[in-house]
Amino acid sequence: MASTIPSTYGAWLLAVWLATILYGAGVVQAWLYFHWYPNDHWGVRSTVTVLIVCETLHISFLFGATYNALINDFGDPLALFTITWMDSAQLLAGYLSAFIVQTYYAWSIYLLNKKQKTVTVLIMVLAFAQIGAGLAQTIDTTILGSLLKLDKTKPTMTFQSAATLACDTVITLALYLSLRSRRTGMEKTNTLLQKLMINAVNRGALTALAAAVTMILFLALPGKLYFLLGLMTSGKLYMNSMLATLNSRQHLMKTSADSERAWNSIQLGGLSTVPHGTGIPTTQTASHSDDTELNEIMKPNSQELHNQLGHVEVLITQSSHIHT
Repeated sequence: MASTIPSTYGAWLLAVWLATILYGAGVVQAWLYFHWYPNDHWGVRSTVTVLIVCETLHISFLFGATYNALINDFGDPLALFTITWMDSAQLLAGYLSAFIVQTYYAWSIYLLNKKQKTVTVLIMVLAFAQIGAGLAQTIDTTILGSLLKLDKTKPTMTFQSAATLACDTVITLALYLSLRSRRTGMEKTNTLLQKLMINAVNRGALTALAAAVTMILFLALPGKLYFLLGLMTSGKLYMNSMLATLNSRQHLMKTSADSERAWNSIQLGGLSTVPHGTGIPTTQTASHSDDTELNEIMKPNSQELHNQLGHVEVLITQSSHIHT
């Protein structure tokens, strides 16, 4: 019976197209990161650098494998089934990108709540499980050497996708619950926390969805390449999610700073709009003791807001506050 793999090479090309777009977005984000945060901790800057290198190698090998199969070996039907070293290399690069970002978020969660070490350990166990299964998958495909035998990698492929899905789900829940537990009666703090929680859910949903799509399509449609739509784009989603988290700090920090300045800018001068003769003191008639009393009321509230935001900013500004 004829294989259905050649008829699904369109899914391969679509995956390459999506991966290229996401890679371009990631490169722009990387440039903005190094431009905006030159004083970040060397560990985070090095992590970003390694991540960009992995994704650059991934897209390069992906283009090379595609060009080799569709251009260099044009007219050779067997070339459409052959797994080359570039196919295996791009596979491993994608798995490494996922591992790097998962490790980064595990460290972020640890900084956010150092008492909950169990969650961090669980994330790292799942991260090592997915990279271990990814390495096994890479070795298996290299040995098999043909897309026609890809079904033989079903155990490792399924385990790798499941571990990735579980890891991303735990990361998302841990971030959401850690941030939610810091909600207070301060509206400004809660607003900032809500933004961070939305970002955490969106970040985790995209990468988890890519893992789920990969696993479902691989199992439901054997002998077809539709699963590459999730597999080839997952590394780029990880890259963009990490860089978006790092690059959003300026906006979130500005939001918190504006909130505090808005609180501290309240003045008794607002009373000057009250018409004369009503018996209500205006700015000119307000006593110095009234002004002092209001300032004393505001100071603790402003300090409370600052303290609450300080906890939240562990996640936002982590790259510049990692202690060696």
